[in-house]
Order: sequence, then C-alpha cells, then structure tokens
Amino acid sequence: MTERHGDGYDQERAAVGALFTEEGRRDPHGVLAALDLPTARFAVVERLLRDPAFVRAAPHGEAPLWRMIARWLISLDGDRHRKLRHRFAGLFAPRTVERFRKEIAQRASVLLDAVADGGHMDVVADFARPLPFAVITGVMGVPESDRPAVGNQLLTVNRAVARQDDPDAVARGHEAAEELQRRFGELLDARAREPEDDLLSALAADAPADGDERADLVANCIFFVEAGHATTASLIAAGTELLLAHPAERERLGAEPGRVARVVEEVLRLTSPVSTVMSAPAEDVVVEDCRFAAHEPRHAFLMLANRDPAVFEDPDRFDPDRDTKHHLAFAAGRHFCLGAPLARLHGEIALTTLFQRFPELRRNGKPVWRGALPLREVEHLPVAWGAPT
Repeated sequence: MTERHGDGYDQERAAVGALFTEEGRRDPHGVLAALDLPTARFAVVERLLRDPAFVRAAPHGEAPLWRMIARWLISLDGDRHRKLRHRFAGLFAPRTVERFRKEIAQRASVLLDAVADGGHMDVVADFARPLPFAVITGVMGVPESDRPAVGNQLLTVNRAVARQDDPDAVARGHEAAEELQRRFGELLDARAREPEDDLLSALAADAPADGDERADLVANCIFFVEAGHATTASLIAAGTELLLAHPAERERLGAEPGRVARVVEEVLRLTSPVSTVMSAPAEDVVVEDCRFAAHEPRHAFLMLANRDPAVFEDPDRFDPDRDTKHHLAFAAGRHFCLGAPLARLHGEIALTTLFQRFPELRRNGKPVWRGALPLREVEHLPVAWGAPT
C-alpha cells in the first residue's frame, strides 16, 4: 500500500475497515497487530485528546442516527460542549456517585438471585447490561414503563453503529433514533410541567424552548443513558471473561476483595470499551513526527494506545498489579468521561458480587462480540456454575 501522505492515514483507513469485519470484532488487537499506526501510539493519542488544536469530528450525514450522534457530548467541542457538560457534570462527581453503592449492590444481588437456580446465564443479557441500565434510567427519571422500549431502541442504535456495512441494521438504527428523541422530548416537557426528584426534572427546569440548544439537550439525555450503561456493561462482561481466563487472578480476588479496584483498572486498560474517538486539527500540525492535515478527521485508537509497549511493559498481559493510572480508557483532557466514577463503582461491585456468589463460575460457550468500533462491546457471554449437566 502506498501512503497518501506518509502520515499513517492510509493505514488508519485500513484499520477502520478491518475492525468492521467479523474477525476484527472478535480479535481487534490481533487484526491490527501488523499495521504501523501513528494514532495507536500512546504519546500521539494523548496529544490528540488533550491538545485544544484538535477538535472532535462529528459523524456526517442527514439521517436521524448520525444527526443525533453528532449532537452527543462525545462529538462536540467549544461552547456547545462546555454548556452541555456543565449541565450534567454534578451528577457524576466521585462523592455523588458513592450514594449509588447500596442500590448497585442490591440490584446486582437481585439479578443473580433470578438466575441462581438455573445454573447458567448470559452475563450480558442477565447481569452486565440490566444492572447499569436500571441505575442510569432511574437517575435520569425514565419511567419504568418506558425502560424496556428505551433499552431495545438503544440496543438497535448500538447494533447499527457496530454494523454500519449492514443497510438493514442502519435503517433500524435511524428509526430507533427518531423514536428516542421524540420520547425524551416528551419526558422533558412532562417534567417541566410536573417536576420529580430526578435529573430530567433538573434539566427541564431551564431547558431551551426550541432550536438547536433544545435538540442538543434531548440528544444528550439519550447519550447519558447510553453512555451510562453500554460501556459499563462491556466493562463488567469483559472483566468476567478476563477473570475466567486467568484463574489465579480470580482466586486472588476472592481472597483479597480489596484488589477489585486494581482489577477494574486493568480490565479498562486491556479492553478499552471506547475503542476510538475522532478528531481533527484546525490547521496542519505535526505530532511525534506524524503530520495531521487541517480539518481532516483522524481516529485516535484508545484501545491500542493502552497497549503501547513504550508505556506498559508486556502490554498484552493481564496484570492488576501494574501501574495503570495513565490509561486512556476514559479519554483525557476536556473530554475525560464524566461517568468514569460511576462506571468504576459498577465494575467493582459487579465483579466482586458475581464471583463471591458463584465462585465456581465457568465458561459455557464462546463470547460473541457485537462490535469493535467505536465501542468494544460484548453481545453474549454464556457462563454456568454448579455441577455440569
């Protein structure tokens, strides 16, 4: 392949294409191992995340799904990003999320009670996804009667993004995006008339009446439900899979439950639920000898930067004792994930509860991965416990 710029751009395009294949979904690191990607190096990715010269590149297209995602915080910069981030920031401060500890632990126990007698479950469908989804929809104030539909619509959106080469999946994603925006707009209007003790009511108290600011607010109510459960579900499922694959670490966690925070950080580094983000410089710039052309969107591969051997020794090894404080699983700078404290709390409680409840947990089939870009998501993870049948 002849490089277009000599800047890694063509290799980057090849990497993106490879991640949408079945093999790329299953083993993205293996598929990309042979590619020399400047935007996989930790130093380059961190610069793209922190340097104000680089701004987020939103998806293009007039179809409903792409328009909605283009309004999400993860796609914005400048004043729109600052205003929206400020609206949601207080909810996810570390001191604030600690109040959810008891609720998360109780919900985790209830979910495991529901499957205990069966001797098997799908970790994703039965535990990792419904746990954070119930918490974040409760915080937002989504009525319980709406939650099944909202959950299914978000799952449809995720599948559309993960399988952008499937026209039917994308068409269903557009329909789901329209329905989600309609319903969350209605919920904001309802809370403006009759406030309750939830985030939707707080947002509705000074919500813009119409126009782009109103559309931004509606889209980001959806984004916080999505971001508050999808990546956390992958963290829990991927953490379960890693611990099943490393029985010594699993046994050590059982004997030393205080290690769970280290385990969660290493799971985040190795799996990086948000695999890539896109940004573009306002003008031509050189980073670590790599040229970035003005206004040209580029992928920053968080999942590869987190395995950069220049930063992490033996980077493919699962080692909760390593220093992971600099990992980029939650991005960095002004786009550092607001929900990071809540995601960590979910991961710590979920993994501890799961392996304490079912110490003999074992695989009951191979994991199925939904996608590798922009989210690294597990679709199914079958497990079992008790005597084999």
